Amino acid sequence: MDAHHHDHDHDHDHDHGGSCSSSHMMVFHAGVCQEILFSGWKTTTALELFGSAVAIFLAGVLYEGLKYYREALHARATTSTGDSQVNITKNECGPSGNCAGTAVVKYSMLSCGHFVQTLLHIVQTTASYVLMLVFMTYNVWLCLALVLGLAVGYFFFGWRKSTVVDVTEHCQ
Repeated sequence: MDAHHHDHDHDHDHDHGGSCSSSHMMVFHAGVCQEILFSGWKTTTALELFGSAVAIFLAGVLYEGLKYYREALHARATTSTGDSQVNITKNECGPSGNCAGTAVVKYSMLSCGHFVQTLLHIVQTTASYVLMLVFMTYNVWLCLALVLGLAVGYFFFGWRKSTVVDVTEHCQ
């Protein structure tokens, strides 16, 4: 088989006439044929793509919930000194200790709270990069599902947050 004939056969592997290929498109596209994160997670029909989009939507909602949960644990540490390894200091408090300022929680390195926050940070960081890789499929439907999932998650959890700017967000 000559090189010209081989190239012609290779062209049939692309998304022509409903067949799917394993090539990764580096432009936004709206096709149903998509490999998502793993070689075993491939969509070839609109129903499979829809199911994957629902899963990605839910992952976006859960990601926002995880961010809220980490902040809630941190806030709980400011009101409870049950962990003897947690030091709470008040900013701009007078000598009496009464103030309306913000509480700053400082965990010691070996405190239980710091271990939990570290583990949750690992989960959050990993999840943020995995979701970024999903967006980098450049599939319009998967990108839309992810953005909507993050928006719905923020809608459900964001109103409870005590800070507006999330300094622990990795994708900003």
